[in-house]
Amino acid sequence: MEKIQITINSQIRLVLVSLCLVTIIFVAVYFNYYRGIDVVYTHLFYVAIIMVGLWFRRYVIHLAILLGIFHIILDYLSNGYLLPAPILRGCIFLFVAIVIYLLTTRLEYTHKNLDRILKSVGDGIIVVDLDKRVTMLNTVAEDLTGWSFMEARGKIFNEVFNLAHENPEYYVLNPVDEVIRTDKPYELTNHAVITSRNGIKVYIEDSATPVKDSEGNTTGVVLIFRDVSERKAQNAKIEYLSFHDQLTGLYNRRYYEEVRERFEDGSQYPLSIIMGDVNGLKMTNDAFGHLAGDSLLIAAGQVLTHSCRSTDVVVRWGGDEFVMLLPNTDEEIVKNRMNKLIGEVASCVVDQGILSISFGWATKHSKTEPFTEVFKKAESMMYKNKLKMKAEVRQNTIQSIMYTLYEKSEVEKIHAERVCYYCMRIAKEMNMKEIELERLRWTGLLHDIGKVTIDKEILEKKGELTPEEWKVIRNHPETGYHIINSAPEMGGIATAILCHHERWDGKGYPKGLVGEEIPIFSRIMAVGASYDTILSERTYKKAKTKSEALQELQSYAGTQFDPQIVSLFVNRVANTL
Repeated sequence: MEKIQITINSQIRLVLVSLCLVTIIFVAVYFNYYRGIDVVYTHLFYVAIIMVGLWFRRYVIHLAILLGIFHIILDYLSNGYLLPAPILRGCIFLFVAIVIYLLTTRLEYTHKNLDRILKSVGDGIIVVDLDKRVTMLNTVAEDLTGWSFMEARGKIFNEVFNLAHENPEYYVLNPVDEVIRTDKPYELTNHAVITSRNGIKVYIEDSATPVKDSEGNTTGVVLIFRDVSERKAQNAKIEYLSFHDQLTGLYNRRYYEEVRERFEDGSQYPLSIIMGDVNGLKMTNDAFGHLAGDSLLIAAGQVLTHSCRSTDVVVRWGGDEFVMLLPNTDEEIVKNRMNKLIGEVASCVVDQGILSISFGWATKHSKTEPFTEVFKKAESMMYKNKLKMKAEVRQNTIQSIMYTLYEKSEVEKIHAERVCYYCMRIAKEMNMKEIELERLRWTGLLHDIGKVTIDKEILEKKGELTPEEWKVIRNHPETGYHIINSAPEMGGIATAILCHHERWDGKGYPKGLVGEEIPIFSRIMAVGASYDTILSERTYKKAKTKSEALQELQSYAGTQFDPQIVSLFVNRVANTL
């Protein structure tokens, strides 16, 4: 449409110039040649020169030369000889054409330079007249509104600039209307949004200013606006992170402090607090890695959020602790909520480990009750419940870890059961007490729990292990120690697991202990575990007979194994196996 319009204008101009030239030539011939008057018609030459200078600038000098020559020739034909006057007039035609050419060139350069500046400005610019019709759009404004300049020219401003508030419930004043009404600059709210012709919404900041002429009269309005969508999104992200926990997406402690003050105005009473602490997080981290622990925390946050009303607030208090603020919730309601929460936690399935949360709660009825005291009551109940659940959670977590290990390698399950059996037989021959027998039983079953972190490909590799793979294998006693050493009563078992690859001669790992420095449980396990390994077929070796296994144990007595335990096993235990 734009190209068609330009072509029509050019054709009209060409017709007008052609008519003008035909008229000039006719008048010149008539007055000069037939009437002998050589002054009147020459004034018409300036009309043609001015028209061509404005519309077809690059031809104006050529036209002036042609008209000058034409005038000289016509005058010569009329008088029969050359006169100075026609030559002077021809020079004047050329001078006028040059002046017009230079002026129009300068104006065009200024116009192009101004247009180039407006187009290169990073902000959108729209100019409207007093009738609120668009008279100019720069490139940025075209991109943001979806309107080209030729399409928008003459359109009502509101049609091109579709302005609204980001919240549909609010209204935004039209900046052009405000400038025309007050004849003063106007800045728009930073909540403004424009919808482009293509339906794309863009957050903007803008300012509108009256356009003045040389006499100070307002002739229109210029609107300058910029796209702030990216900055607004970045600010929203910063604000979100300042009030939210990055891992779980829940509110953080900073938000808790702010919302707590709002809840204490009395309108939210009774206000209940629920505190939750994820059980067994450290054991999960040690066994499966911190990503598994993170997954446990994320799952806990999802369960708590799922059970909430729109008015409740769930906060990650820190580490493995969560806080829930329940406005307008009395004791009866909070108890029901607690029971529901406990059921949802129990039914939640996670990829690694188990989800278990200890809860505590308390209710604030009036402003006279210090919030800190209510918080302490909920916290105290939570820790009491955590203490009650500790043994059960630890046992369930250990079972989950061992199940994961046995899924990787069935051989490990069989090996653990056999080692436990051999160790118990040795311990009974040593007349250990029942409490020690129970600890040793757990030690035998769990001595390789640290292997849960080792890849299945290494655990079941056929052939010899590489030095790097051996390094991974040798780390399992320390890993097992960290997994089990989660409670004081498990300390002895954890230490025995840590040292079950120590040698009597001090050449073992990880500590290099010598002789009786090695815990008794570890020395018993070393014999029982080695005996089972010698008897069992592995991907990297063949099984040996019972007599070969006993002979090998005796050959390493005093170097790898405690000689007294080897002697007891060979002479008193092996015969009954």
